[in-house]
Amino acid sequence: MWQPRDGYRFSVDSLLLVDFVHPPFGRACDLGTGSGVIALALALADSRASVTAVELQPRLAGLARRNAVENQLADRVRVVELDLADADAARKALPGASCELVVCNPPYRPLGEGNANPGDEQAIARHELKLTLADVAREARRLLVPGGRAALIYPAERLPALLATLDGEGLRPLRLRLVHGKPGEPARRALVEARKGHRGNLVVEPPLIVQDDDGQYSPEAKRALGD
Repeated sequence: MWQPRDGYRFSVDSLLLVDFVHPPFGRACDLGTGSGVIALALALADSRASVTAVELQPRLAGLARRNAVENQLADRVRVVELDLADADAARKALPGASCELVVCNPPYRPLGEGNANPGDEQAIARHELKLTLADVAREARRLLVPGGRAALIYPAERLPALLATLDGEGLRPLRLRLVHGKPGEPARRALVEARKGHRGNLVVEPPLIVQDDDGQYSPEAKRALGD
């Protein structure tokens, strides 16, 4: 994987999200792909999947294309440089009701929380400067076929906003798994899977503990991260 020496670099969150979503994936779309790690991991996990990887920032989109080529996945991973907040441009580039799965590791921090330089690559990836949670939910609903799945990873403290935003777009949350850094610590992340147009109760799955008390990856985390 190529990624910037200085700038936005992916974390374990991306691979935990891929592990949370069960194949088959079919036609999938990764919103805000960065250097392409989620899109490539989905393609590797399901040899029949085709993935559209959407990225706003030119340098990261270029790296995603390079990573797809060098991992021999360019035939199944297509990189689209696009501003998803531009609804007209998104409709032209990405047909509606064209995906069975939409995944996203969206910007976590709302505007006004911490320093956020609008021209900084890391700030754009981590703050809602260019892409909001509402933008993600709207595009996921538009892209998904009826019954299609949307899967996201988000800060646990913002879980109520995530569930409400998805449900407000007709994406009913059906699976939830909380991610804890270590045993006894509060949850840091929430993994959520929702379905378009479906009804049903939310299933809260057993928590995922990333590290033990000694700071070693748990067996489940090791498996999710490729051992």
